Amino acid sequence: PGYYDTNTINNESDHHNLLAGKGGKETDSSASDGKNHKNNVLGTHEKDDDDYYLNDNAPPQVGKSIKKKNKSHTTPTSKGGNPNYKKVTKQDGKMYETVGDVIYHDKDHFTQGLTYSKDSNRLYESNGLYGQSSVCRLEPSTGESIKCIHMDHEYFAEGMQIYKTKNNEIEEERLIQVTWKNRMGFIYDADTLDTIANFTFTSTRNEGWGLTVNQDDHEFILSDGSENLHFIDMETLQEVRRLPVIRQTGMQARNINELEYYNGKILANVWYEDVILVIDPITGKCDSEYDMSMLWPVQERRKQRADVLNGISISKDDGVFYITGKKWDRMYKLKLKHL
Repeated sequence: PGYYDTNTINNESDHHNLLAGKGGKETDSSASDGKNHKNNVLGTHEKDDDDYYLNDNAPPQVGKSIKKKNKSHTTPTSKGGNPNYKKVTKQDGKMYETVGDVIYHDKDHFTQGLTYSKDSNRLYESNGLYGQSSVCRLEPSTGESIKCIHMDHEYFAEGMQIYKTKNNEIEEERLIQVTWKNRMGFIYDADTLDTIANFTFTSTRNEGWGLTVNQDDHEFILSDGSENLHFIDMETLQEVRRLPVIRQTGMQARNINELEYYNGKILANVWYEDVILVIDPITGKCDSEYDMSMLWPVQERRKQRADVLNGISISKDDGVFYITGKKWDRMYKLKLKHL
């Protein structure tokens, strides 16, 4: 979600409806026609024998963690994990460092998801807008597009995540992507970008915004612009819990957008706010909030009709993240201090 001119576009629905015109690039049917694929052709995921999830027929639990026998979620704190871990607030100002040179980013890409694999050294991007949605593989060092597959015009692409699975005991990488209002998601082969399967999902608002994965706990994590994060079993693609997110002000979060999972925390962009939230996946509290307003200030990027900050992903370097935005002509590599 999101586009320029906040003075005339006051809510998300108006905003998207304004952009929902026809046209765009030609569709590559091999990547878009999910109706021709069986649902949930997902491979298998290794789970601990002592793991168990909520009954498929039970409603998602709000604010409760998944129960696990003899096992608990572990997240880094000031007493463990990163010894330099420290809470950051927006009032702390610039709490990040730029790593290397600014990287090229296609200014026509309406970035909705950014995801990187250390195993294969591949960077992928999901780009939105009706008639222009696509899945792209990017060169990690230059940001140049290596290959893009364009989606059917009925889909507005949103968050996307690379993940590992096993297919006939062979480990492989796949991409999972959600769409905005269709309640439809797609699974892609990470090598070819061919569509493997499609699936449906639900959420608080029945929309898809951001998506990431906690591979260790076998969960995808979905945002939909509401205050909730939705935790989805990787194997069944069924939601198992919802978690309200609380900002450092004590208020519930709104407009949670692109997501990344790192070192036991969920990092999140927020629609129309230059900030990165660091969310505890058990409590939902924002441990840190990084002010990103000076990265590429709004006043400067508006001159190039660049849109909101959106797009965060790990990189090959520990603690260094790819950061970009919708219709930005640049991508940064940043190290967030005290994370």
